[in-house]
Formats: sequence, structure tokens, C-alpha cells
Amino acid sequence: MRLIIALLLVALPASARAACALSDITIESIKARFVDECGRSSCTSMKGIAVLVNRCAEPVGVQLKITGYDRAGTPIASRDLWPASVRNIPPGDYPFALDQWLKYDPQIKAIGLTPINIRHWQ
Repeated sequence: MRLIIALLLVALPASARAACALSDITIESIKARFVDECGRSSCTSMKGIAVLVNRCAEPVGVQLKITGYDRAGTPIASRDLWPASVRNIPPGDYPFALDQWLKYDPQIKAIGLTPINIRHWQ
């Protein structure tokens, strides 16, 4: 009987084994800014760190949208990214670098991160 149950679990797709919803992924903190590290010539780039929280029961791949907003809160730049590339993020806190995710624009006054997709990488 145990063997039959084990075989059934292996045959099920990953999404059927453990329910994980996009709402189980949150961004706990974001600390980012644009920094000019060149001195004489301008080469401003984004530097920072964020913490993603995976409340799923198993590791999952997470896709995020990073958005730069102007002073009025209007989006002026965005980009979709996988912070762990093609690796699954384990349950719990996952700190990751924000370095160079958005091109410098002097109008950007705030940064937002939103989970937009999850998947199970093999």
C-alpha cells in the first residue's frame, strides 16, 4: 500500500503535490538607491538589497517586477526578473541583491517590487 501511495505522489505534477499561490510570496523589505561610484565621470547604477519571503511549503522559483516611480508615484521604469535565476527559493526569508536591476533615471524617487509569477524549476 505504501508503495502505491509513493508511486502516486511521484506521478502527480509538482503543482498538485503542494499548493503554492502567488499570495504566499511577499517582499519584506527593500533598500535601494542609485550610486555614482566613478567620481570624475558619471556611472550611476542601482545598489541595494531586498528580502523576499516564501511562505510556500516547498521551494519555488519566483519572478518579480521591479518598478521605479517618480515623485508623484507614476511608474517610469520597470523590468521583470527572476532573483534566483533558474533555482527554486526555499521556504523562509531570501535576501537578494538589487544591483543594476534598473537603469539610472534621475526622476526615480521610489522603488517597488511585486511578485508576478511562481514556478517549480527542476
